[in-house]
Amino acid sequence: MNHKLFGALLGAALLSGCATNNQLYQWGDYEEVLFVHFHEPAVRDEMLVNYYTFVNSVAAGSSKNKKPLAPGLFAEAGTFMLEEGDIDAAIRFYQLEARAWPESQLLMNTLITNLQKQQQRQQGAADEK
Repeated sequence: MNHKLFGALLGAALLSGCATNNQLYQWGDYEEVLFVHFHEPAVRDEMLVNYYTFVNSVAAGSSKNKKPLAPGLFAEAGTFMLEEGDIDAAIRFYQLEARAWPESQLLMNTLITNLQKQQQRQQGAADEK
């Protein structure tokens, strides 16, 4: 009898532990933004503005939630900016990602270096005209 009671209590404890959602990071509306980015181009720009506002508020420390931004979200914002043609903003977000997540520094620094070289080539081509 004691084994059954113990099993029932253990099961209840495990299930109640699964019911809480104590995330370590801030995700904002990332899943929705990603879906809209690829599937609903009509509202894509509006969602991206909201996403940039969220990411910038976390970067500035003005977010009400003091948890860190989830890994990769600064880089994702940088990639969205790169798709828009804003290389400077992309570099800034990649730098934020590298500072926030040191394990990403090799990749982020490589992307930053390549974008800076691209900017230099574009500037050189513009100067020749």
